[in-house]
Amino acid sequence: MVKGFAAGALAMLLFFAWLTAIRPAFTLFYILALLLAMSWAWPRIAARRLRLERTLEFSNPTVGEEFKETFVVKRRGWLPAPWVEVVDGGSVDGYQPGRVISLGRGSVRWVSRGHFSRRGWARFGPTLLRLSEPFGLFSREMRWQEQRQVLVYPRIWSLPEVMAPASERAGEAPRGGSWADHPPESGGVREYAPGDAFNRIHWGLSMHHQTLMSKTFEQPLTADVWIILDLHAKSRWGNAPESTDEYAISLAASVAAHVHARGRQAGLIVNDAVGTVLEPHRAVRQDRVILEYLAIAEPNGVEPLSRSRVWDRVRRLPRRALVVVTASPDPAWVDALVLARARGSTSLVYYIDASSFGGPEAHVSFDFGSDMDLVVVRQGDEFTRLTGTYAANAFRLA
Repeated sequence: MVKGFAAGALAMLLFFAWLTAIRPAFTLFYILALLLAMSWAWPRIAARRLRLERTLEFSNPTVGEEFKETFVVKRRGWLPAPWVEVVDGGSVDGYQPGRVISLGRGSVRWVSRGHFSRRGWARFGPTLLRLSEPFGLFSREMRWQEQRQVLVYPRIWSLPEVMAPASERAGEAPRGGSWADHPPESGGVREYAPGDAFNRIHWGLSMHHQTLMSKTFEQPLTADVWIILDLHAKSRWGNAPESTDEYAISLAASVAAHVHARGRQAGLIVNDAVGTVLEPHRAVRQDRVILEYLAIAEPNGVEPLSRSRVWDRVRRLPRRALVVVTASPDPAWVDALVLARARGSTSLVYYIDASSFGGPEAHVSFDFGSDMDLVVVRQGDEFTRLTGTYAANAFRLA
């Protein structure tokens, strides 16, 4: 609008100078036209040698952790940039580090701080630079396409020693099952030794090396604790981050971190849309695999926990500790758990009270078997203070 008004005024001045043939009117017209042309060219010339640097620093990309980002805007040349607006086009909630600066021949540097407020992929950039001349009539936009994506893990809490009995019982040899319960898997090759069976000879490598090579076998790596996470779509209440699925995912991540901190192995079984099963593997760090999955997990399961196929998987497991994380008020999943787990195995249940998240009022009762502990989690509870562990055969939430 301002540019249109200026162009209209300049046209009227030219018309007046042409009618009156007054020399000062023509002089004023030429001066104003020159200023208008300079205002149009100024931001375009100033933007040619403009540079932006963004440096992101963080210690651990988990929900609630802080980060800082350093911005440096540089420009070379004789023409200053009196008005430069920096706008971040990232996807981090509540974080907008942009500002308006004035650039001369040097550089402008500032530090912006924020925190990761939700799990999943966080994008920093692209960055929009908007330059304007001193009169504010014309501007020039530059889009700095450089981006950085960070995978933000769920919040990991330091759980109390409520997990200690389960994890310790899981490591006992008599209750943990025998290595012979699992078929061997190929581990590598070595030179043939007298006494090796012929069915272990790797004939392809033997021909390549011109000597007999034997295959070696190892027992598969099994989990000491299996985490069963309920991500049924209809078992979700509340809005993130205060929702049952966010609490469940954070609990699962915390349990996995707790188990790995004790030198144990954890596996994960989820009743999501694809039936995710994450087993330990020697070639990768299982704790990172679980965290990377939980960072992008969604409550999209179509089968409730009570009728989920996860129990078929649980029945094939050796005697290991089970940790169930669910917000389902349907007591049928307790019966499925009791029937599926191996005799003598231990279980720990984190039940998330959906009524505290705006879900249906809790009038449920659970009949537990022996060696099964229960922790009830409500909205606003701090996981570091979860002391409500009950070792009982029955529990009622009214």
